[in-house]
Amino acid sequence: MKASISFTELKSLLEEKAQQSISFSSIDSKTVRVTYPLNLGFIKKDVSANLTFIELTGSDLLVSVDAGFGTDKLLTTVLSLLKNKIPDGLIEKRPESRLMLHLGQIEQVKTVFDNISVDDLRVLTDGLEVEGTLKQA
Repeated sequence: MKASISFTELKSLLEEKAQQSISFSSIDSKTVRVTYPLNLGFIKKDVSANLTFIELTGSDLLVSVDAGFGTDKLLTTVLSLLKNKIPDGLIEKRPESRLMLHLGQIEQVKTVFDNISVDDLRVLTDGLEVEGTLKQA
């Protein structure tokens, strides 16, 4: 079984839940580019990072982040700015510019993981695709 979400839908969901405009684009089958408008008052700039899917365990997704020089500092800054806009425990900073995304913290995504045993997560040209099997009742 396959299910997908377009980058447009994902962007709308994040705008609704986190009040942030975050854009997505495809790099390859395991890497998505995320663009976040950084506004520090005196600095307004779009910041982009490539997120590469490393491992999916249950509803936890380990990603590697590459935003060029200073990636780790950028992650700390962005996570600090998003702190009050995302659910507690959704994003866990790991060493080596990695993040653990606890996707089960998002109600709509939790429903998927409650009903489907996910085998793979792929980046498509216009969104994300999950492949898995229905769990037995």
